[in-house]
Amino acid sequence: MSLGLWTYAGADALWQRFLPQTPFGRDAKARMVPMTERAALEERYDLTEAALDFLGALDADRVTLDRIHHHLRRLPRFPDAPREAFDEVEIFQLKKFLFNHRSLLSLLPETLGQRFGLRQIPGGLVDLLGTGRQGDESFYVADAYDPELAEVRSALRKTDAASRRLREEYERTLRERWGFAFEGRAFLLVPRERLGDPSAAAALLEVEPWDAGRLCVRPRPVAEALRLAEETSALLSRERSLEARVVASLSGPLREALPFFLEQARAVGGFDLALAGARLAREVGLTRPVLHEGEVVVERGRHLPTETLCESLGTPYAPLDATFDGGPTVIFGSNMGGKTVVLKTLAFLQLVAQAGLFVPAARFATRVFRHLHYVGEGREREEGRGLSGFGFEIRQFNEAHADFGGETLALFDEFARTTSSGEAEALLSAILEELAGKPRVVALFSTHFRGVRRLTGVRYLRMGGLDRSRLDLAVPDGTGDADVAARIRHIDRQMRFCLEPDAPRERSSDAITVAALLGLSPALARRAADFLKQEN
Repeated sequence: MSLGLWTYAGADALWQRFLPQTPFGRDAKARMVPMTERAALEERYDLTEAALDFLGALDADRVTLDRIHHHLRRLPRFPDAPREAFDEVEIFQLKKFLFNHRSLLSLLPETLGQRFGLRQIPGGLVDLLGTGRQGDESFYVADAYDPELAEVRSALRKTDAASRRLREEYERTLRERWGFAFEGRAFLLVPRERLGDPSAAAALLEVEPWDAGRLCVRPRPVAEALRLAEETSALLSRERSLEARVVASLSGPLREALPFFLEQARAVGGFDLALAGARLAREVGLTRPVLHEGEVVVERGRHLPTETLCESLGTPYAPLDATFDGGPTVIFGSNMGGKTVVLKTLAFLQLVAQAGLFVPAARFATRVFRHLHYVGEGREREEGRGLSGFGFEIRQFNEAHADFGGETLALFDEFARTTSSGEAEALLSAILEELAGKPRVVALFSTHFRGVRRLTGVRYLRMGGLDRSRLDLAVPDGTGDADVAARIRHIDRQMRFCLEPDAPRERSSDAITVAALLGLSPALARRAADFLKQEN
């Protein structure tokens, strides 16, 4: 499947509202493409239903639900490959995962946890990583891990204290004699006259000229301070060595447990995806798709982008009711009659269903298609530079045609619109003839071309169009954009967005009436109608 079908269907309108909370769920969402194995899809639907039942049981317990969401959000990434020695950050990540994972399990019914493969990670790691009274979501190499480490750190604290006392005493002497307040700074810039005779200060200060009026003065190192610094450096080196020894000792059990961490990351990701899908189903009003081997049935299917647009325009929205057998279906109708929305609705429902989500429909029974294709405007054309519009459509068709031997959904929106009507009708007829013998392919063609052949095995439908029994040609007055919006609302209120069988010899069109409602000169509209009658 190309991104063209996804974009054409407007599937992001729902996909962007599908919000896993863990990094594992978000990674799975980012990798997700339409699934082509029925068993895997049924399992995804089953898990979503389990999550829906769980959410329903928590309707009266928002505190528990909030805590579940909290721990899902707090689960971190961690190393996904064993290390000879994990570093402290990696150990912290594993500990944080362990804590939030255990907390999550404590909030879930045991049967639900088992359904998703969630279980405790063995190995006594909680106590091991909590040595030294550490916080649940923090880690450091505590003294309690190694008595020798504790001794070295105690010695470091003593040398630090001795160094601090020596420095404070030294700085107090400088402050009392010259008023210099170093306060831990390495040097000061002071007026020349404030120091006096530099040679008299040589025992305590290193003095260098800075500019015409100032000197740079530094405390002169004393033997005891140098000794303490060397002792501190040696102790720090020993501390690093002992910390590495502790980290290495912790890395062994973590290496052994890493397969369990990875297993539980996958299980948590599955629970996260199911919970996100369940939340979305409740929020938008989605139902579980029915997967079978028969016809595609849509009952009150909603194309969410169009539904949202209609709401913003104040125009009625008509959900789709339709059944599509194997083989090709041709849909006739004028512009603004809803042909494209029919194709987009089917594409939207199918893509969402094969992405593992529930769908916006009262009922959607469908097959699992291995190949999904869209041929028409809106496809990415970066690779087709230099091709005409028709040439690019043929290139798209060839891609789809190569998959006509398997389970395929193919949608053709005004195919061959850029060539002559006679050639387009001949080409469409040839394609329809071939597809009539391929029940494993469900193909929909929206078209204006009424001259396509009427063939056995091809279904011919048309959009309901304008309801002429209540057609009101008077349109609201207005100016500019307001006038156009009012006219569109007026047309939509009188349009029947439904599919009906198309009579073989029928040759009617709403296009001229729609043009008149959009402001075409009445004289031109009448003359066009005369020409249409003569043609019929």
